Amino acid sequence: MKVAVIGVGHVGLVTAATLAHFGHDVVGLDEDPAKIDTLQQGRAPFYEPGLQDLLDEVLGSGKLRFTREAAEAIEGADCAFICVGTPARADGEANLLAVENAARSVARNATGDIVVIQKSTVPVSTADRLHSIFAKATTHRIRLVSSPEFLREGAAVQDSLKPDRILVGSDDPEAHALMRKLYEPVLGGDCRYFEVDIHTAELAKHACNAFLALKISFANALARVCEASGADVVSVADIMGSDHRIGRDFLNAGLGYGGYCFPKDLLAFKAVAGRLGYDFGLLEEVMKINRGALDATVQKIKDALWNVESKKVLLLGLSFKPGTDDVRESPALNLARALTDLGAEVVGCDPQANEFAVREMPGLQVVEDPYKGAEGAHCIVVCTEWPEFADLDFVRLKGIVTLPMIVDGRNLLNEKDVVEAGFSYLPTGRPPANL
Repeated sequence: MKVAVIGVGHVGLVTAATLAHFGHDVVGLDEDPAKIDTLQQGRAPFYEPGLQDLLDEVLGSGKLRFTREAAEAIEGADCAFICVGTPARADGEANLLAVENAARSVARNATGDIVVIQKSTVPVSTADRLHSIFAKATTHRIRLVSSPEFLREGAAVQDSLKPDRILVGSDDPEAHALMRKLYEPVLGGDCRYFEVDIHTAELAKHACNAFLALKISFANALARVCEASGADVVSVADIMGSDHRIGRDFLNAGLGYGGYCFPKDLLAFKAVAGRLGYDFGLLEEVMKINRGALDATVQKIKDALWNVESKKVLLLGLSFKPGTDDVRESPALNLARALTDLGAEVVGCDPQANEFAVREMPGLQVVEDPYKGAEGAHCIVVCTEWPEFADLDFVRLKGIVTLPMIVDGRNLLNEKDVVEAGFSYLPTGRPPANL
């Protein structure tokens, strides 16, 4: 099957490479010349475990290629995926301009009937707008599908090659038939295939992300109660997670959620609910608790250092989660900004995200070597749970810092190792040690 993928960012590129791996002929389309140049040279423009190896395979086989020309990508295609960004507007609504432009591009360049698969996260009823665009822009029949992605950054390749679910929403039986053929290599086994109407599919993606964010914020609110009472939030979460009705995933207290998806999707979901006549106040509370998680960490650092001005703080981790170089809405960078505003000297260290962090926050000092960054530091803060940071030599660190103080914003470290090395240890939602 010939497939066009419009937008080759974190979702589109993994989708394109996976479909090529399944044997389809795929053309990736993007308007960013630097990104296309990088891909045409055979290199992934961002870090995602396993992605470069997958690209090497499908580019070598000739099943995947890239272009900036819409006609080249869409001409003769059986289907086209829309995988463009939907950032939040100032009022919280999703900005769907890129989706609209992609839809019009398909309509203008289609050379026959085509199935359009909307993979970007969009508000419910976006399909109605797209149907209207197609009806006015082309005489070809365009069948529309909503098939939101459920990829986790840091595990996106694995999630795409071996998905646990595929969601397909459409009101057209022939579109459903094409989607089953497209994903035939992964159907069956442990992969659940949901075949629903198009509005259900659109709404389900926002509902999933909102509920996962709710679990994270619940854990962070719980951490505040645990710190006040002397309880251990990790043990409480383990007990909760042992109940199969709750589950342990996304119950880790810390600096809060970040990344491209959760922040914008909660705003968009709340906005669309309001537009439909329902005040989804719970979502506002989820966002409020998330902001409070960062504020609590700032306060913990202020309490530990007394005066933050002119103190050196090393942030371990700058990406919003391990396994990715993505720093969009990263809690670590928000913490860096807050500490800089308080007059601290902030230095960041991340295995993958240093370059992107500096682009996002010009002027931020970054180092490749955490020991170099720790020289003269008054406080070390664990911001992202990269496994590399759990294996640091804390005795060596103790010898090069000015003040042996560690704030563990992700409960990553082994308290015994840290305390025995001579550090004061301030975890999240757990009693401090060696103060």
